[in-house]
Amino acid sequence: MSEEEKSQVEKTAEQNQPSEFKADATETTAPAEEQTRDIESLQQEMEKQKKLAEYHLTQWKRTAADLENYRKRVDRERAEWLKFGQADLITKLLAILDDFERAFQTMPAALNSLTWIEGLALIERKLRLIMEQQGLKEIEAVGKPFDPSVHQAVKQEENTTYPDGQVIAIVQRGYTLHDRVLRPAMVVVSKNTQNNKAAEETRAAEQADNQEEHSTTK
Repeated sequence: MSEEEKSQVEKTAEQNQPSEFKADATETTAPAEEQTRDIESLQQEMEKQKKLAEYHLTQWKRTAADLENYRKRVDRERAEWLKFGQADLITKLLAILDDFERAFQTMPAALNSLTWIEGLALIERKLRLIMEQQGLKEIEAVGKPFDPSVHQAVKQEENTTYPDGQVIAIVQRGYTLHDRVLRPAMVVVSKNTQNNKAAEETRAAEQADNQEEHSTTK
């Protein structure tokens, strides 16, 4: 039998082969391809869900941080309000303390022993104590160097007794509320020209000594 005849016989046998054998071969390769596609699809979906979860986690962290910052800010504002919420009222009450002080300074000494005078003094002390409990504190002035952050100079007085720039008298008391200046103290400041001259002479002498030492070194 020739090669051509053999090829013809094989072709004829293949065509006469039952259809179920052909279907089995196709079904064997189809599930493998479908499984590969399913796996790839699942991997893509997992990657997508992972990125979505990371996004939501980032947003949650940001929101939690914003909420914490807001809570801290509210706490600070509440604390500030509790400390300084009565500042306006206390400032107005200071005028009453000033009136009490002026009244006692100008009152004749003979009246100090009267009962109603003692009652007024007791009221003044109670009012001052209540305000101090709220954080009010008097600013130290007399005998202190002039400090523009807490003192307000209303007069400068020449003298030779006190150092230059020292507070020598109070015109109106100053106060702080929880270390914040509520009202500066109005004060009289000394101007000691003799001290200024002495200080200038001392500085001039020091400069001369320095120049002399410098020239000697050369």
